[in-house]
Amino acid sequence: MDPNIPRIKEFNTNYLSKIKKSNLHKGPPPAHIEFDMHGSCSRRCAFCPRVDEKKWPNLEETFAVSLYLKIINELRDAWDYSGRISWSGYSEPTMHKDVFRLIKLTKEILPKCTLDIVSNGDFLDKEVIQKLYNCGLDHLRVSIYTNNKTTQKFIKIREELKINPEVLFIRERNKGRKNDFGLMLNNRAGAVNLKQIGIKREQTFPLVRKCNYPLFKIFVNYNGDYQICSNDWNKKKIIGNANKKKIIDVWFSEEFNKIRKSLMQKNRNIDPCKTCDVQGDLNGDEFFDAWKEAYKI
Repeated sequence: MDPNIPRIKEFNTNYLSKIKKSNLHKGPPPAHIEFDMHGSCSRRCAFCPRVDEKKWPNLEETFAVSLYLKIINELRDAWDYSGRISWSGYSEPTMHKDVFRLIKLTKEILPKCTLDIVSNGDFLDKEVIQKLYNCGLDHLRVSIYTNNKTTQKFIKIREELKINPEVLFIRERNKGRKNDFGLMLNNRAGAVNLKQIGIKREQTFPLVRKCNYPLFKIFVNYNGDYQICSNDWNKKKIIGNANKKKIIDVWFSEEFNKIRKSLMQKNRNIDPCKTCDVQGDLNGDEFFDAWKEAYKI
């Protein structure tokens, strides 16, 4: 089993338990907000849409500090936010030049939040990792796409810094059956052709299967665009922009609610979901129940 599944379930359950029932009448706030911090990545993995340089060129564009802080302040004002904030998305987050400063500011404004970074490790060494934690980072998840030598490098750093493996989690993506990359691969809402990397699945789209991701998670591009899902690499469904809308208004918007209701009823015949094969019901049943009550379904 992917270790992310029980970890996310535990976090979601604990997060929901802290929210007063009186504050759930419109629906629960998101347990997870994922930020895409940069327009570039240092790798072009076969299973990732970035393998196509023409569609996904590296861009020296970053999340503006002022816009990022606008959202963080909105999370404080709207919910006194204590959920999970992650820097991952479509890029390598440690390429942001203000990475240390933004960690500090996030934890100063939202001291109860859990701040995670998912990194490919290319820009990490012992000193950088120590500084990330000193600035307030809660979890670092390093995905290893190369070889065992790199794995051992990060194990040694973790041991020398005496960091709990649950806090500095090393994800070996270079092992297992050929072409599965140690991942639960999906087609990123149709942005990846899995057949080209040797993975064949007989499926008829749209799937008749619920998806809980938009029930507990919202995605923010570095330009401020809000998306219903991080798997929407083709960016087919943008629901507002942080420069113009508050995150609470986007989360409870009529369009977002309509999409949630469709997915709760196993209707994926909407963009980007109608070309997506993600197993989006492996997590989030706790939020499914909360939204079901809010929607009076």
